[in-house]
Amino acid sequence: MATTYAVPTGLKSSVQGTTSLTYKWNAVAGAPKYRIQISPNADMSSATFFRFSSTTGEIRNLKPNTKYYAKVRVITLDGVNLSPYSAAVAAKTLAATTLPPISNPLSVASYNVKCDNCFDGLANELSWAGRRDAVVSSIVSKRPDVVGVQEASQGWLKNETRAGGLTQFEDLQERLYKRGVNYQLANAKRNNCVNDVTPTNCVFADKGASQGTKIVYNKGTLELMRQGSVALPKISSTDNTRYLAWAVLRQRSTGKSFFFGDTQLDSSKASAYYLLRQSQTSAIVSAIARLNTAKLPVLMVGDFNSHKWTEPSNAPYDKMIAAGYVDPLGNTYKNDAPSSAATAEQRVRANYDSFNGFERKARARNTTGNGTYLDYIFTSKMRVGKWETVINMDSSGNFIGTIPSDHNMVNAVVQLP
Repeated sequence: MATTYAVPTGLKSSVQGTTSLTYKWNAVAGAPKYRIQISPNADMSSATFFRFSSTTGEIRNLKPNTKYYAKVRVITLDGVNLSPYSAAVAAKTLAATTLPPISNPLSVASYNVKCDNCFDGLANELSWAGRRDAVVSSIVSKRPDVVGVQEASQGWLKNETRAGGLTQFEDLQERLYKRGVNYQLANAKRNNCVNDVTPTNCVFADKGASQGTKIVYNKGTLELMRQGSVALPKISSTDNTRYLAWAVLRQRSTGKSFFFGDTQLDSSKASAYYLLRQSQTSAIVSAIARLNTAKLPVLMVGDFNSHKWTEPSNAPYDKMIAAGYVDPLGNTYKNDAPSSAATAEQRVRANYDSFNGFERKARARNTTGNGTYLDYIFTSKMRVGKWETVINMDSSGNFIGTIPSDHNMVNAVVQLP
């Protein structure tokens, strides 16, 4: 094809990471798209190619402490060349560094345990009564200092004869406690009613209840300072109310306090609810800014019901990142390779999806990169020594025994700044 566009100018590496290089270049008027050619060799042998719609792009999965050569050209939307390549520019990835072990680690987790009345009759799916011990074992296996749970329903469990009934979150907390860890609920209220025990004839009163979105913390390692909940936007008055459950907790070993949030956003795939998840996340960001007056370190977890393949974008993720929060996996849109913003120093089964659908074979999108996540642990700026997607599986990647939930617990070990 004849050359119809000027050669892009100004190509340079603007950000260097240990396994990535970010490039910028000057726009060419009317250019539909650009292609970067990159190689560890000056003669551009063994090159790989990447397409970008804007005048910046991050190349991932590179080797640390290695010089790379890059060129850029204009292409059509479907990859036909429209200009020659620019001259090659060289840039070097950073050398890998070894950090000292995290001192006074804080373990945090997010876990959608699936509500008792959400039984779908899937293969390998058991009722809450049949899988609750497996949920407890998953949590106790990692002994998180604090875990945000979702779908631990405030409705009374069937076939429980206790006077006043027993909720799913009460059942979970009691079973955790019986396993030898002093796990407590940050807020044990069932309903935001004057009589919070039952929603029947409810007279509204803010009791900090948040339906099945609950914060469970280890009283032996953390002290609860204050807590509450914030109702999130919804479209219809008949829609289930979603909440930000929040708590300020103090780490006993350091005396440092932090703000912890937990949520589950609306799950509907309708386009209106895509926009609703955007506004729900914006409400969370605003609420944290309003409630966290001491500007404490923040850990925000939950089932955001959106992932990197959601169309037209992973809106909740984008809102959190734009607000200055960090995804330790760097699991950005339509890309399996961790971005340069990733902070997890050790990754355990990060290539597995957080949703498993009760399938016996654990879902993994790839072998080394990032899986697909509905469940997140966002942080403010802090060290993240380890990330783990918690799956009890055999060497063939099959779940062992009872599958606890249709989501896998995600766990991170951090150091408070």
